[in-house]
Amino acid sequence: MVKSVMREKRSMGFKYVNFALSFGLTLVIVTYLLFKGGMWLDQKLGTEPFFMAVGVGLAIITVFRRLVKDIKTFDEE
Repeated sequence: MVKSVMREKRSMGFKYVNFALSFGLTLVIVTYLLFKGGMWLDQKLGTEPFFMAVGVGLAIITVFRRLVKDIKTFDEE
């Protein structure tokens, strides 16, 4: 009985770590890609910081919307 409780706690710990790493990597990768895409578009159109800022803002909004959705599903499990 004690071993099953320990396994369950360890499993939940790994689940939280996996969730945090997944969120962090998603935030970094999406922000970087939209930042670079915005920079490229700004260079092509001559609108220096506009699309870069839009890209970063869009990335942050998208990732945090996904975080809220994932937290709701995470709580249901």
